[in-house]
Amino acid sequence: MMFKNTSRQGSTLRSLLSFIGWCGCLGALAACALGLANFAAPGFWLADNMSFFLRQFLAAGLLGCLGGALGFFVRHRFALLYRIVWFLAVLSLLGLAGLTGVRTLANTVEPAPLRAGNVPLKVISINLEHLFLGDGILQAFLEREAPDIVVLQETLWGLQERRWQRLGLPVGSAGENGFPPYLTVGELGGLVVYSRFPVRRETSKVVQGDLPPGADVFYNADRELLSLTLETDAGPLHLLAIHPDSPRTQARWQNRRRYLDEADGIVSALKAEKDGPVLAIGDWNSSPWSARFQQFLTDNGLKTAYPGRWPQTTRFFYDYRLHWILGAPVDQFAVSDDIQVLSVSTGPDIGSDHLPLIVELGLTPPDGT
Repeated sequence: MMFKNTSRQGSTLRSLLSFIGWCGCLGALAACALGLANFAAPGFWLADNMSFFLRQFLAAGLLGCLGGALGFFVRHRFALLYRIVWFLAVLSLLGLAGLTGVRTLANTVEPAPLRAGNVPLKVISINLEHLFLGDGILQAFLEREAPDIVVLQETLWGLQERRWQRLGLPVGSAGENGFPPYLTVGELGGLVVYSRFPVRRETSKVVQGDLPPGADVFYNADRELLSLTLETDAGPLHLLAIHPDSPRTQARWQNRRRYLDEADGIVSALKAEKDGPVLAIGDWNSSPWSARFQQFLTDNGLKTAYPGRWPQTTRFFYDYRLHWILGAPVDQFAVSDDIQVLSVSTGPDIGSDHLPLIVELGLTPPDGT
């Protein structure tokens, strides 16, 4: 009787390992196939959107391959087929990891200490998700960081004004509570820039988008591009605040592409002026592995960098504590070659569904001294 029980338990264990192995192999193949679709068909909406989840696909592929390796401890009815499937899963994982690594390194610069003669500049970008600018946690964060420039998205400026007025507070808080003194609001009130430096020129351009089927009354397909020329301590700086549509449907994906096409034209015109470096920053609603984001950098001769040299979650879902699992890196920046990148980091949870992006740069004075 004991022998029969032991034999039955051994058979159950072998069946379990076989099941885990097959599920691991097939799961790894599926995850890697979704990730590779981003590289194979970047011109298709669904494939391009897979770029948001490459880290998750890599993790799933690795776990699947490890699970598949357990299957080699038992015999299979289709042993040759199992080996082939596992080998394809490993090959797919290696291919996805390699392509992800190459695209991560593309158009990036290595952060370095401030060069002698360069002027330091700290820029913070935050998608507020309608967080009130008078929020104590937000203001404490800005007071602690003391940024030279703050670029805000999803500000809903009209609502912000009403809240300040209802509380009997000065509208804008420019020059107070960690906010730099010079304030510029975009035409639609979504993009807002606070700057320590005077604004020499400003242009707010509305990019009209198509309204997708089923859109609710709160959705606005139009998005703005806010372009400023700031008089910094090192001369003029061209700043472009970015916030295209979220590509969660095919129509909105097309809106994002049109928006980035307009941004291409603005950056090209600014670089043609040759009177100052260019910084583009904001919530791009694009992952660093999106072919369109990389095309923007390549076509405009811009570079970027990532926190800890690897893209980190800036947009999380449901709960900040799950940001490594349910999140994506969508808040980015890009600079022209004449700007030095000193450091890139993310800030703490301040009550939005985005983390602040903190970028420290070095500007070269016109005389180079």
